[in-house]
Amino acid sequence: MQTSITVSEYCIRFFESKGIRILPGLPGGTILPVYDALAKSSMQHILARHEQGAGFIAQGMARTTGEVTPFLISSGPGVSNAITAVADAFRDSVPILVISGQVPTHLIGTDAFQELDTISIVQTITKRAYLVKDPNRFPEILEEAFVLCKEGRPGPVWIDLPKDIQNALVGDLEMNRQISVENRNLFSTSPDQRLLEEATGLLKSSNKPLLYIGGGAVKSRELIRKLSNQFGIPAVSTLMGLGIFSEEDETYLGMMGMHGTAVANEALRDCDLLLAFGVRFDDRATGNIESFCKDAKVIHIDIDNREIDKNRKANLSWNGDLSAFLQSWTSDLELNYQNINKYWLDEVRSLKRTLAPPPNKIHSLVRSIATSVQDDVFVLTDVGQHQMWVAQSYPFKKPNSWITSGGQGTMGFGLPASIGVALANPESTVLCFTGDGSIMMNLQELSTLKEWNLNVKIILINNGHLGLVRQQQELFYENRKSGSKFEFQPDFLRLAESFGIEFSKINLKDDFGFFSDWFSKKTPSFLEVVIPEDIGVYPFVPAGKANHEYLLASEVGKKANLF
Repeated sequence: MQTSITVSEYCIRFFESKGIRILPGLPGGTILPVYDALAKSSMQHILARHEQGAGFIAQGMARTTGEVTPFLISSGPGVSNAITAVADAFRDSVPILVISGQVPTHLIGTDAFQELDTISIVQTITKRAYLVKDPNRFPEILEEAFVLCKEGRPGPVWIDLPKDIQNALVGDLEMNRQISVENRNLFSTSPDQRLLEEATGLLKSSNKPLLYIGGGAVKSRELIRKLSNQFGIPAVSTLMGLGIFSEEDETYLGMMGMHGTAVANEALRDCDLLLAFGVRFDDRATGNIESFCKDAKVIHIDIDNREIDKNRKANLSWNGDLSAFLQSWTSDLELNYQNINKYWLDEVRSLKRTLAPPPNKIHSLVRSIATSVQDDVFVLTDVGQHQMWVAQSYPFKKPNSWITSGGQGTMGFGLPASIGVALANPESTVLCFTGDGSIMMNLQELSTLKEWNLNVKIILINNGHLGLVRQQQELFYENRKSGSKFEFQPDFLRLAESFGIEFSKINLKDDFGFFSDWFSKKTPSFLEVVIPEDIGVYPFVPAGKANHEYLLASEVGKKANLF
């Protein structure tokens, strides 16, 4: 009976034991032993065309399944190419595991071919980064890495494997099956009664409470909706919290922040108690932090203790699982709090009607797409104007259907992440909204998309510019344009055809009636939508301003030609 296998074989068998069936990556010399072990496996390898693409493919899988998703890269440029995808996962709390090759241990520090000091580079964008120097520690490290990826606030973990370590022998998986990693109890599992009583007391003394919810609240969706609807507490969400409420919820005021709804930002100014759940008070959401809800008391609940009091000091806080808090607190409220402030609800509902934006062609386009697809759909975007238009207009039915790059704001995210989503959800339609700037960032992954013939629908919004850059130059830099216009663009028809992908082209004045047929096909498709260059995203909170100091289209004249 075999009692030892190589570290590389152990790695692949470990992935198999964890139920991993799809493994993205891009090989190179220093990771070839792992790829040799992979060749003997039944796992499906997804050969990305760039390491950043591999990282985003893994992200797409992890963001929809919630499970740890590994990917493989080589050393040197493989590492540096993957950094953007890993940094993006770190900011948006995505559990991916990077396995990178490294030069043999005796060459580390000699500036060997394709050597980088990987751990020094990536330790600030990962939850933990390991350089494996002892093959006998690898089973423990790998198990610990899987736990760390999902423990507490999820995020990426990195394991750097020197080539000689990959070839070293280690006890087989059967011998190491007893390895376990103890939960380190980094956060509280249940709130104490005193905390619940203090929270209830703050709510009782409030006349204008407001829920402020973000990506950390997605798993607690039903409990949050119950709290809001049962006790009449209005709610606003961050970009990453979209989908927790539906647009039909009477207590929901929409997205807040730089491009949030006017009513959401007005409610933030007027509230006297802010229930901040699963949020980090980032600048795009809060605007000028000194002016953000400055007259309100704050209850902040988050699983990451580093976020508590980081940007805004709370009157009451708890570092723990949001669902555990909400289950206990809702029960406490049912016993001790029955008041619903009808005046406050009526006020924000009236504002919601009064400040509703006028219809425009961009929003009509997004809505037409939404009505042409089934409910089982995932909506992804790149970063730019199109991202905000979709966030403002798409009627999200569930939170996990909305996937975008939030904290890092990475152009080039959309296409490879869509591939990952489609791989993990082969029965679903995947919509990838992108811009003419973003699509060029990871264009090479069209090859990967076609190779696997995935049901991804690319909707390219083309205005010939880096749209948000141009808009800010018009508004805040006296209309001086610098580096925001593409003087040359490819012919996207011929480009799509060269990848063997079906192509269509329309403009905003065309009829959108063909969408139903277009979406009925289960193969990759590419739609280019040509729009005028001067369409802007509004509302718009200028940098450094308070959220209620937003610009509306009507205030900036022809620069906001919304048809």
